[in-house]
Amino acid sequence: MNTHITEIAERLHASTDDVLGFLESPAGKRLRKVVATGLIVSVPLVMRIPGLRKTFVGRAVEMVGGAALVIKLAELIRDWEREQAAA
Repeated sequence: MNTHITEIAERLHASTDDVLGFLESPAGKRLRKVVATGLIVSVPLVMRIPGLRKTFVGRAVEMVGGAALVIKLAELIRDWEREQAAA
């Protein structure tokens, strides 16, 4: 188990360029698409959690149209291109 923790720690030392390079690769593009889809699908499910609407965060998300904001965030994640981020 200790070797797994060591391996994770070593992997966290990736540079920003490494991460951006991965995100623009075909595998990164697939990952972005999966994350975006997960966000879009999860919003209605999360808002149905019984105690969530009673919390400040739950009321704020519901009041400001949080579902629309999360969907917009998901679209930005899915459609991100490194050239656009640099501009």
